[in-house]
Amino acid sequence: MTAAAPASTKPQYFLSYAVLGATVPFLSVLLKDRGLNEAQIGTVLGVSSLGVIFTPILVTVLADTRVAGRTIMGLLFALAGLFVALLVPARAFWPVLACFALHTFCLQAIFPLQDGVHFAAQAMRKSRGLSETPFQTVRVWGSVGYIVPGAILWFALGPATPDRAAGGAMTVAFYIAAACAAVGAVYALAFLPHTPPPPRDPAESRLPTAAAARALTRPHVFVFCCAMFLIHLGSQTYYFGYPLHLTERAGFAQKWIGPITAIGVIIEVFVMLGFRPMLERLGLRRIMYLGALATAGRLFLLALLPDMVTAVATQIVHGFTVVIVHIAAPTFLNAHASDRYRNSMQGLYAMTFAGAGRILGAFASGWLASYSLAIAFTAAGVVCTLAMVMFMFAFREPGADDHPEPRGFEVLPAEE
Repeated sequence: MTAAAPASTKPQYFLSYAVLGATVPFLSVLLKDRGLNEAQIGTVLGVSSLGVIFTPILVTVLADTRVAGRTIMGLLFALAGLFVALLVPARAFWPVLACFALHTFCLQAIFPLQDGVHFAAQAMRKSRGLSETPFQTVRVWGSVGYIVPGAILWFALGPATPDRAAGGAMTVAFYIAAACAAVGAVYALAFLPHTPPPPRDPAESRLPTAAAARALTRPHVFVFCCAMFLIHLGSQTYYFGYPLHLTERAGFAQKWIGPITAIGVIIEVFVMLGFRPMLERLGLRRIMYLGALATAGRLFLLALLPDMVTAVATQIVHGFTVVIVHIAAPTFLNAHASDRYRNSMQGLYAMTFAGAGRILGAFASGWLASYSLAIAFTAAGVVCTLAMVMFMFAFREPGADDHPEPRGFEVLPAEE
């Protein structure tokens, strides 16, 4: 298999998001069944998110300077699988905190790294005069992978499993995550495209992180990243609170968490595949503020209307929320990176904007939810509304109007 074969990155996205899909949709309910309260669950999520400050930037710098991305990714998958397997017997707060934090430290480093590997492989294809594979057609396999654990867990819980008994059966989610991580480690090492670090100029003493930081501080890029910080800050409340909302406010049994979550992810697949036509028709700025509006609107509805119909209906806009976070953001950043710091650009953003937003959002969600989930959802909705205002009035790409060609995704910056 050649280093630039684009299809070879699709299974990796499937496996990495399958690991995520085996934990995130069920974690709050599973931990509450183990005796943790809302504040403790928020602490687990917040502390585990601290790894985003360190691991993504460290591994992406290594990938840009010393070690091939697939080698690093194989090790990260193996460690992520080990730590999530250790969660199976963990019941008390501190063991759960330690195991899930270490698992997340490894898993969260994989996402920006695999984005960098994908974009590096596409740059290699372009240099050889071959056609590139659009990012959204590769990333969509992550959405498919995210759905699979919920379907498996549905059968594991059974159609008539009471919620209290389901608390033990839901531990199957951790086994699923561990198995997917193990397969991911093997696949990364054996089949992922080989994208070695680019050759460095002996006279160049600066780390690629420094060049990536300068690219991130360009005015239009910085505004974009600040708005995305707010989106991640508010969205964390959804991932923390939605499973609890379904089971405690809307009255669903635990076995319905997976299927209801899958509704949004299925819609997400179609939105991702339609991203390029939307970009050409609406332009990047409109996509971003409409996605922020959808994110805020969903949170406000969950706060105001705790019924079953609203809980399910809000999944309709999930795809528009995900597309701005997982498609538009990494593609926009890649367009403002060069080969020398392509991985570091993704890692630095994951650390300083996406990661910082998730950390603050997790702690704030747990604290606010200890008073009321409705208060937590409302606060998160306000934050995402502020992001929408930033995209509407402060974000402008140089030379772009309201209906631009997607030049922000086409033009790479000049090498320093």
